Amino acid sequence: MESNSGQLVIEEINNQDNFCLICQTSIITYLCMPCRCHAYCRKCAMKIATGGKCRVCGEMFSELKKI
Repeated sequence: MESNSGQLVIEEINNQDNFCLICQTSIITYLCMPCRCHAYCRKCAMKIATGGKCRVCGEMFSELKKI
């Protein structure tokens, strides 16, 4: 018998909302500031760290923060 917590972890891993909006293969670990949208993995965040337009809400961001 599988526990509920194990099933929740599997469902969370399979949830596409947890993956980077650029590469879509790595887990999101950075959020945009000041909008606080969770959007990028480490590798992609390092490529756009100087700022730009948030891919979630469209607001301009000035920095990325590690979650």
